[in-house]
Amino acid sequence: MQGKILSPQLIIGDDGKHYEYDKNDVVNLGNKDLALLTGSQVDFVIFDEKVAKSIYIINENVNVSSILSADSISSARTKALWGIGLLIFSFIPDIGLQFFNFIPDIWQNIGYIIAIVSFVLYSMAIYSVSKAAASKSLFKNYIIALIISFLGFFLVFILAIIFGAIVDVLANSKDVGIGASMMAVLFLGGIIALIVEIYFYKIHAELAKLSGSSLFLWSFWIFVVSVLLYFVFIIFAEFPSFVILVGFANIIKFIASAVSIIAWVLDFIAWWRFGKVEKR
Repeated sequence: MQGKILSPQLIIGDDGKHYEYDKNDVVNLGNKDLALLTGSQVDFVIFDEKVAKSIYIINENVNVSSILSADSISSARTKALWGIGLLIFSFIPDIGLQFFNFIPDIWQNIGYIIAIVSFVLYSMAIYSVSKAAASKSLFKNYIIALIISFLGFFLVFILAIIFGAIVDVLANSKDVGIGASMMAVLFLGGIIALIVEIYFYKIHAELAKLSGSSLFLWSFWIFVVSVLLYFVFIIFAEFPSFVILVGFANIIKFIASAVSIIAWVLDFIAWWRFGKVEKR
Protein backbone atom coordinates (compact mmCIF):
# COMPACT_ATOMS: atom_id res chain seq x y z
CA MET A 1 0.00 0.00 0.00
CA GLN A 2 1.08 3.57 -0.66
CA GLY A 3 0.04 6.78 1.07
CA LYS A 4 1.20 10.03 2.66
CA ILE A 5 2.50 11.00 6.08
CA LEU A 6 -0.02 13.14 7.92
CA SER A 7 1.90 13.42 11.19
CA PRO A 8 4.69 11.61 13.09
CA GLN A 9 2.07 9.03 14.15
CA LEU A 10 -0.40 8.85 11.27
CA ILE A 11 -0.42 7.88 7.58
CA ILE A 12 -3.30 8.19 5.14
CA GLY A 13 -3.34 5.42 2.57
CA ASP A 14 -4.38 5.68 -1.07
CA ASP A 15 -7.49 3.78 0.00
CA GLY A 16 -8.52 6.82 2.11
CA LYS A 17 -8.02 5.01 5.43
CA HIS A 18 -5.79 6.18 8.28
CA TYR A 19 -3.02 4.02 9.67
CA GLU A 20 -1.05 4.48 12.86
CA TYR A 21 2.67 3.79 12.87
CA ASP A 22 5.84 4.01 14.93
CA LYS A 23 8.86 5.90 13.63
CA ASN A 24 11.02 2.81 14.26
CA ASP A 25 9.06 1.13 11.46
CA VAL A 26 10.23 3.72 8.92
CA VAL A 27 13.06 1.73 7.37
CA ASN A 28 14.90 4.54 5.56
CA LEU A 29 14.24 7.41 8.00
CA GLY A 30 17.87 7.78 9.08
CA ASN A 31 18.44 11.03 10.99
CA LYS A 32 15.46 12.78 9.41
CA ASP A 33 12.76 14.32 11.57
CA LEU A 34 9.29 12.95 10.82
CA ALA A 35 7.73 16.23 11.93
CA LEU A 36 9.38 17.87 8.92
CA LEU A 37 8.24 15.24 6.40
CA THR A 38 4.48 15.83 6.45
CA GLY A 39 3.07 15.06 3.01
CA SER A 40 5.90 12.71 2.00
CA GLN A 41 4.90 9.71 -0.13
CA VAL A 42 5.43 6.33 1.54
CA ASP A 43 5.05 2.65 0.79
CA PHE A 44 4.02 0.39 3.65
CA VAL A 45 2.56 -2.93 4.71
CA ILE A 46 -0.81 -3.03 6.48
CA PHE A 47 -0.76 -4.82 9.81
CA ASP A 48 -3.87 -5.52 11.87
CA GLU A 49 -5.97 -3.31 9.53
CA LYS A 50 -5.11 -0.04 11.35
CA VAL A 51 -1.32 -0.18 11.70
CA ALA A 52 1.40 0.49 9.09
CA LYS A 53 4.63 -1.51 9.15
CA SER A 54 7.78 -1.76 6.98
CA ILE A 55 7.41 1.85 5.87
CA TYR A 56 9.60 3.25 3.10
CA ILE A 57 9.75 6.95 2.21
CA ILE A 58 9.63 6.97 -1.58
CA ASN A 59 9.19 10.69 -2.22
CA GLU A 60 10.19 13.27 0.39
CA ASN A 61 8.17 16.44 0.74
CA VAL A 62 9.89 18.84 3.13
CA ASN A 63 7.10 20.95 4.59
CA VAL A 64 8.15 24.58 5.17
CA SER A 65 5.38 25.30 7.70
CA SER A 66 6.42 22.22 9.68
CA ILE A 67 10.03 23.40 9.74
CA LEU A 68 8.98 26.80 11.08
CA SER A 69 6.61 25.45 13.72
CA ALA A 70 8.44 22.32 14.89
CA ASP A 71 10.51 22.43 18.08
CA SER A 72 13.13 19.81 17.28
CA ILE A 73 16.88 19.91 16.79
CA SER A 74 16.45 19.12 13.10
CA SER A 75 14.00 21.98 12.68
CA ALA A 76 16.23 24.34 14.69
CA ARG A 77 19.24 23.41 12.56
CA THR A 78 17.34 24.12 9.34
CA LYS A 79 16.13 27.52 10.58
CA ALA A 80 19.57 28.47 11.87
CA LEU A 81 21.31 27.48 8.62
CA TRP A 82 18.86 29.52 6.55
CA GLY A 83 19.16 32.44 8.97
CA ILE A 84 22.97 32.46 8.94
CA GLY A 85 23.12 31.92 5.17
CA LEU A 86 20.84 34.89 4.56
CA LEU A 87 22.79 37.01 7.04
CA ILE A 88 26.06 36.33 5.22
CA PHE A 89 24.34 37.18 1.93
CA SER A 90 23.09 40.47 3.42
CA PHE A 91 26.72 41.59 3.83
CA ILE A 92 27.23 41.63 0.03
CA PRO A 93 25.77 45.14 -0.54
CA ASP A 94 27.99 46.58 2.25
CA ILE A 95 31.13 44.94 0.87
CA GLY A 96 30.20 46.10 -2.63
CA LEU A 97 29.85 49.65 -1.32
CA GLN A 98 33.32 49.49 0.23
CA PHE A 99 34.93 48.15 -2.96
CA PHE A 100 33.12 50.24 -5.58
CA ASN A 101 31.88 53.14 -3.42
CA PHE A 102 28.52 52.78 -5.13
CA ILE A 103 25.57 50.45 -4.95
CA PRO A 104 21.93 51.04 -5.98
CA ASP A 105 19.58 51.96 -3.13
CA ILE A 106 17.34 49.02 -3.97
CA TRP A 107 20.16 46.56 -3.20
CA GLN A 108 20.82 48.22 0.14
CA ASN A 109 17.11 47.92 1.00
CA ILE A 110 17.12 44.28 -0.07
CA GLY A 111 20.11 43.74 2.21
CA TYR A 112 18.15 45.18 5.16
CA ILE A 113 15.13 42.97 4.43
CA ILE A 114 17.31 39.87 4.18
CA ALA A 115 18.99 40.76 7.49
CA ILE A 116 15.59 41.05 9.22
CA VAL A 117 14.42 37.68 7.85
CA SER A 118 17.68 36.03 8.94
CA PHE A 119 17.30 37.50 12.43
CA VAL A 120 13.77 36.09 12.75
CA LEU A 121 14.86 32.62 11.56
CA TYR A 122 17.86 32.53 13.88
CA SER A 123 15.70 33.61 16.83
CA MET A 124 13.25 30.80 16.02
CA ALA A 125 16.18 28.36 15.89
CA ILE A 126 17.32 29.35 19.39
CA TYR A 127 13.75 28.96 20.66
CA SER A 128 13.42 25.50 19.04
CA VAL A 129 16.67 24.28 20.61
CA SER A 130 15.57 25.66 23.96
CA LYS A 131 12.31 23.70 23.74
CA ALA A 132 13.88 20.51 22.40
CA ALA A 133 16.58 20.51 25.08
CA ALA A 134 14.17 21.64 27.82
CA SER A 135 16.58 24.47 28.63
CA LYS A 136 15.36 27.16 31.01
CA SER A 137 18.24 29.56 30.31
CA LEU A 138 19.06 29.46 26.58
CA PHE A 139 16.15 31.42 25.12
CA LYS A 140 15.88 33.61 28.25
CA ASN A 141 19.50 34.73 27.87
CA TYR A 142 18.90 35.32 24.17
CA ILE A 143 15.90 37.58 24.86
CA ILE A 144 17.80 39.50 27.56
CA ALA A 145 20.70 40.06 25.15
CA LEU A 146 18.32 41.35 22.47
CA ILE A 147 16.51 43.69 24.86
CA ILE A 148 19.77 45.17 26.14
CA SER A 149 21.04 45.50 22.54
CA PHE A 150 17.97 47.36 21.26
CA LEU A 151 17.56 49.58 24.32
CA GLY A 152 21.29 50.24 24.40
CA PHE A 153 21.36 51.21 20.73
CA PHE A 154 18.42 53.58 21.22
CA LEU A 155 20.03 55.13 24.32
CA VAL A 156 23.40 55.61 22.60
CA PHE A 157 21.70 57.14 19.55
CA ILE A 158 19.75 59.64 21.66
CA LEU A 159 22.74 60.54 23.83
CA ALA A 160 24.93 61.00 20.76
CA ILE A 161 22.52 63.68 19.55
CA ILE A 162 22.16 65.34 22.97
CA PHE A 163 25.86 65.26 23.89
CA GLY A 164 26.85 66.40 20.43
CA ALA A 165 24.52 69.40 20.58
CA ILE A 166 25.52 70.44 24.13
CA VAL A 167 29.27 70.09 23.68
CA ASP A 168 29.07 71.75 20.27
CA VAL A 169 27.46 74.83 21.81
CA LEU A 170 29.90 74.99 24.71
CA ALA A 171 32.99 74.50 22.60
CA ASN A 172 31.68 76.50 19.64
CA SER A 173 33.51 74.05 17.42
CA LYS A 174 31.93 71.25 15.44
CA ASP A 175 35.04 69.07 15.41
CA VAL A 176 35.57 69.35 19.18
CA GLY A 177 31.88 68.77 19.83
CA ILE A 178 31.72 65.61 17.76
CA GLY A 179 35.01 64.30 19.19
CA ALA A 180 34.06 64.90 22.83
CA SER A 181 30.53 63.54 22.43
CA MET A 182 31.78 60.45 20.64
CA MET A 183 34.20 59.65 23.46
CA ALA A 184 31.33 59.74 25.97
CA VAL A 185 28.98 57.78 23.70
CA LEU A 186 31.65 55.20 22.82
CA PHE A 187 32.38 54.65 26.52
CA LEU A 188 28.68 54.01 27.22
CA GLY A 189 28.38 51.90 24.07
CA GLY A 190 31.39 49.86 25.15
CA ILE A 191 29.81 49.09 28.53
CA ILE A 192 26.53 48.04 26.89
CA ALA A 193 28.38 45.94 24.31
CA LEU A 194 30.31 44.19 27.10
CA ILE A 195 27.08 43.29 28.93
CA VAL A 196 25.52 42.01 25.70
CA GLU A 197 28.61 39.94 24.86
CA ILE A 198 28.50 38.32 28.32
CA TYR A 199 24.98 37.07 27.58
CA PHE A 200 25.93 35.93 24.09
CA TYR A 201 28.86 34.05 25.60
CA LYS A 202 26.40 32.22 27.86
CA ILE A 203 24.25 31.40 24.82
CA HIS A 204 27.15 30.05 22.75
CA ALA A 205 28.60 28.18 25.73
CA GLU A 206 25.27 26.41 26.25
CA LEU A 207 24.95 25.64 22.54
CA ALA A 208 28.47 24.18 22.67
CA LYS A 209 27.48 21.94 25.59
CA LEU A 210 24.20 20.86 24.02
CA SER A 211 25.76 20.07 20.64
CA GLY A 212 29.17 18.90 21.83
CA SER A 213 30.79 21.30 19.35
CA SER A 214 33.38 23.90 20.42
CA LEU A 215 32.85 25.71 17.10
CA PHE A 216 30.04 27.68 18.73
CA LEU A 217 32.58 29.19 21.16
CA TRP A 218 35.13 29.77 18.40
CA SER A 219 32.54 31.67 16.36
CA PHE A 220 31.69 33.77 19.43
CA TRP A 221 35.29 34.83 20.14
CA ILE A 222 35.94 35.66 16.50
CA PHE A 223 32.78 37.76 16.46
CA VAL A 224 34.06 39.60 19.56
CA VAL A 225 37.18 40.49 17.55
CA SER A 226 34.97 41.92 14.78
CA VAL A 227 33.07 44.05 17.33
CA LEU A 228 36.35 45.46 18.67
CA LEU A 229 37.46 46.25 15.12
CA TYR A 230 34.21 48.12 14.49
CA PHE A 231 34.88 50.21 17.60
CA VAL A 232 38.36 51.02 16.27
CA PHE A 233 36.80 52.00 12.94
CA ILE A 234 34.39 54.40 14.64
CA ILE A 235 37.20 56.04 16.64
CA PHE A 236 39.42 56.51 13.59
CA ALA A 237 36.52 57.75 11.49
CA GLU A 238 36.00 60.62 13.96
CA PHE A 239 39.24 62.32 12.93
CA PRO A 240 38.40 63.64 9.45
CA SER A 241 41.35 66.07 9.48
CA PHE A 242 43.77 63.13 9.35
CA VAL A 243 43.48 61.65 5.86
CA ILE A 244 45.69 58.71 6.75
CA LEU A 245 43.44 57.73 9.66
CA VAL A 246 40.31 58.04 7.52
CA GLY A 247 41.83 55.72 4.90
CA PHE A 248 42.98 53.31 7.59
CA ALA A 249 39.49 53.39 9.12
CA ASN A 250 38.01 52.12 5.84
CA ILE A 251 40.49 49.24 5.86
CA ILE A 252 39.57 48.43 9.47
CA LYS A 253 35.87 48.45 8.56
CA PHE A 254 36.48 46.03 5.69
CA ILE A 255 38.52 43.71 7.94
CA ALA A 256 35.79 43.87 10.60
CA SER A 257 33.17 42.86 8.01
CA ALA A 258 35.37 39.99 6.80
CA VAL A 259 35.97 38.76 10.37
CA SER A 260 32.21 38.90 11.03
CA ILE A 261 31.61 36.69 8.01
CA ILE A 262 34.24 34.21 9.23
CA ALA A 263 32.48 34.08 12.61
CA TRP A 264 29.12 33.39 10.97
CA VAL A 265 30.64 30.75 8.68
CA LEU A 266 31.95 28.91 11.76
CA ASP A 267 28.52 29.29 13.36
CA PHE A 268 27.00 27.84 10.18
CA ILE A 269 29.30 24.81 10.35
CA ALA A 270 28.52 24.35 14.07
CA TRP A 271 24.77 24.31 13.36
CA TRP A 272 25.30 21.99 10.38
CA ARG A 273 26.92 19.45 12.72
CA PHE A 274 24.24 19.86 15.39
CA GLY A 275 22.48 16.53 15.05
CA LYS A 276 21.26 15.80 18.56
CA VAL A 277 21.39 17.10 22.12
CA GLU A 278 24.34 15.76 24.07
CA LYS A 279 23.61 14.49 27.58
CA ARG A 280 24.55 17.03 30.24
